[in-house]
Amino acid sequence: MVLFLNGSAFSLIVVISMVLLSCKSHVFPRVYVSPSAFPCPFTRYLQLQDPPLTGKDVIILQNLLLRSPFVGGKVYVTGIFDSNTSLALKSFQQGNSLDPNGILDPTTGEKLLSLQMSDGYKDDGKILPGYKYKVHIAVPQNRSIEPTASLYDSGMNLIFQFRVRLHGQPGRNQFCTNGDTPTGLSLFDLNSPEDNPKVYGPYPVNRVVQGLSGNAKILLSNSVSTIRSGILLHTGEWANWQPPEPMPNSDGCIHTWPEFCRTVWIHLISLGVEVRTNTGGQLPYPYVPQGLISIEEI
Repeated sequence: MVLFLNGSAFSLIVVISMVLLSCKSHVFPRVYVSPSAFPCPFTRYLQLQDPPLTGKDVIILQNLLLRSPFVGGKVYVTGIFDSNTSLALKSFQQGNSLDPNGILDPTTGEKLLSLQMSDGYKDDGKILPGYKYKVHIAVPQNRSIEPTASLYDSGMNLIFQFRVRLHGQPGRNQFCTNGDTPTGLSLFDLNSPEDNPKVYGPYPVNRVVQGLSGNAKILLSNSVSTIRSGILLHTGEWANWQPPEPMPNSDGCIHTWPEFCRTVWIHLISLGVEVRTNTGGQLPYPYVPQGLISIEEI
């Protein structure tokens, strides 16, 4: 049987065929999933498409994939979901008995975070040359446990130990805004008190400026493109709280008791550390940091 088509019908068939051919190079999820169904920090499907997906979530994905033994360094941290990222994601999925479709969906996101979120960072017991102080914290995986922080001078002599809390908002991990304080080594500096003493206490605060290693390096850059920011060591005038009760969770900062925050400030002054005028989170940070903070998970 011969089928004759007029010009309009033929044109419609050509358009449909072109659309179908273009779709062959892309993989689209079949069912809509709410952003809340994804594990934080992910809120959307990440997959190969044209134009390519970009963003901070892609940067996090690429960094986590690099830690997988099934990927073997076959991905570059570009912030662009490219063919290398897709292949690396497929390798991770196949190695962990997931559907190797190259799509970061909620299931793949959960598996990736559960296996690769820990950075393996370990403090080396040293201080980099040129810094006046270092704070070291060995934090348990259970962030409800409040560990002891240690303050050292430039010669790694122990100056002071104090109790801290590094628990972010419930359900928020290190890669989430307002989540747990990131592990790793970072630049640290003493700033004048924040404007709100009820939230931050009346004493000078220490500001995390830039990550040098571990998860901190991924999340904390000294630029407007940083994934996380505003992480401080501070206290607060917390309602219905008295020491030695557990401190409240923070929005990603490090909490300590008021008396400890004051004592840290006094010790730092004795070490020749300057109190820099509080920047209010300005990026890039306008001063040369005077200290270091090292946070490792135990």
